[in-house]
Amino acid sequence: MITEFLSLLCLGLSLGFEDEKKNETLTKPYLSALPSPVVEQGRNVTLRCLGHRHNVTFMLGKLQDSGYRQEQRSAGYEAEFLLTHLERKDAGTYFCAYKTMDSQEWSEESEHLQLEVTGEKGTTRSTIAATCSCLSIFLLFLSVFLINRCTQHGETSHSKLPQQEAMDADSSDLERTSVSVNPQGVSYADRNPKAPPAAASVPRRGAPRILAV
Repeated sequence: MITEFLSLLCLGLSLGFEDEKKNETLTKPYLSALPSPVVEQGRNVTLRCLGHRHNVTFMLGKLQDSGYRQEQRSAGYEAEFLLTHLERKDAGTYFCAYKTMDSQEWSEESEHLQLEVTGEKGTTRSTIAATCSCLSIFLLFLSVFLINRCTQHGETSHSKLPQQEAMDADSSDLERTSVSVNPQGVSYADRNPKAPPAAASVPRRGAPRILAV
């Protein structure tokens, strides 16, 4: 009698414990993207779901597609979902959840992860190469323009130099001429402004002689 009572008591406790585990609320997991949530088209990305229990089943879903679901059994606390050869249609909002073997209810959904798929692979490199080429051409034209300007400026300076030397020579000759004509630098008219101008001296001829016959 006592043995049957103890058996029923143990059975009741075990059923209650299982019901408690079934009603247990599972903490929401954490979802991350490796190496980055921004991926070039054609490349791969890994979505990692990290839970708080081991020996669970993880599920990956997509907010824009209710029929999208991937499940993965894991003995540890995390699961990795590999998405390969991404296309534009693979972009969207992803989330994950997990459930234990004893429970059929999924945990709370993780925080939503926005996955972005950029332009085709190699587009960035092509853009950089095109930009460098345009910059090189611009620098080449700028160098030619500056060299041309410097050359024209040098020719103008050389053409002006002989003219300047000729003008300096003429000025020197004029100064030497002024000094030689009037060494004192003051004329008679300057000394006596009231004096009449000197008449031009005309040589006189002797009186004609009368010869006696």
